Amino acid sequence: MKLFLACASLLFLTADTTTAAARIWTDSTGRYTLEAELVASSDTTVVLKRADHELVAMPIEKLSVQDREFLKSPAGIPGAGEASGGEQTWSLRDGTQLVGRIVDYASRDLTIQRRRGRIYANDRAFDNLPEFYQRLLPQIVAQLEGLPRADRGSLEAWLIRQRGAARTFHLDGVVLETTNGDEYAVPFELFSEADLKLLKPRWNDWLAAERNKDYTAQEDRAFLLRSLAAARQRDQQVQREIALMQLKMQAVAAGVTSLWEVTLYPTAGHRGPPLWVVVPGRDSRQATATALEQNPGYIAGPVRRIAG
Repeated sequence: MKLFLACASLLFLTADTTTAAARIWTDSTGRYTLEAELVASSDTTVVLKRADHELVAMPIEKLSVQDREFLKSPAGIPGAGEASGGEQTWSLRDGTQLVGRIVDYASRDLTIQRRRGRIYANDRAFDNLPEFYQRLLPQIVAQLEGLPRADRGSLEAWLIRQRGAARTFHLDGVVLETTNGDEYAVPFELFSEADLKLLKPRWNDWLAAERNKDYTAQEDRAFLLRSLAAARQRDQQVQREIALMQLKMQAVAAGVTSLWEVTLYPTAGHRGPPLWVVVPGRDSRQATATALEQNPGYIAGPVRRIAG
């Protein structure tokens, strides 16, 4: 029988691949099983991904003793999730893309004012804000106030019309962590519809937990959000790799190039394993150069043409 029949599905992620590190999971009664890949785990919850890329969450206490022991072992370190540290790309409604990890939900106030010819956000001078937020702030105001443009000039013109009065917006959204560790609240209204389908479903549960000061439940919702965001990014990377290979094959079919398998060996002091990579090229020399460029720390070995 299938495990987690009572658990709600979290999300469908589509990619034409199979689960890479699946194992059989069993519930504490021994009656239900599920073949799935470990995506992420916290102190209380495990997130698993089936071969069809559907994600399910399960309380760890409901797992078998063997599964709980597995999660404590080195092999139980998730391949994706909050500890992955990988960058994620998120799309805004105007086509802008934000790069950073989604780490939590946010419910915060933003107060904007123009004083003595300068713009302040939560009493911090606009020009002293990180460049990331200098770009994000005009988009927030433009979206909430229906401004025609989302740039600094439009923001300043709007503030002049406020005649020095401070305006406070309550922002419900997510916390995005940039590569340097800074965190910014990004309101839901800015995200594309596709991204909102992933980011918003557990928002009401998180907000209710905050109102009830149930910090354990609040962190559980944030953990699931981080896990879903990382898992989606992982699948998107797989999709890009598939698309790139398809483009390579199309080029081969059109006679523009050939595909070559290049053997690569690690250089002295490099601990990586030998690699066999497939790259396009007009000839073996170009293919070898491409393979070495993509894999620093290696030297080339035998090369063979596999298509084209």
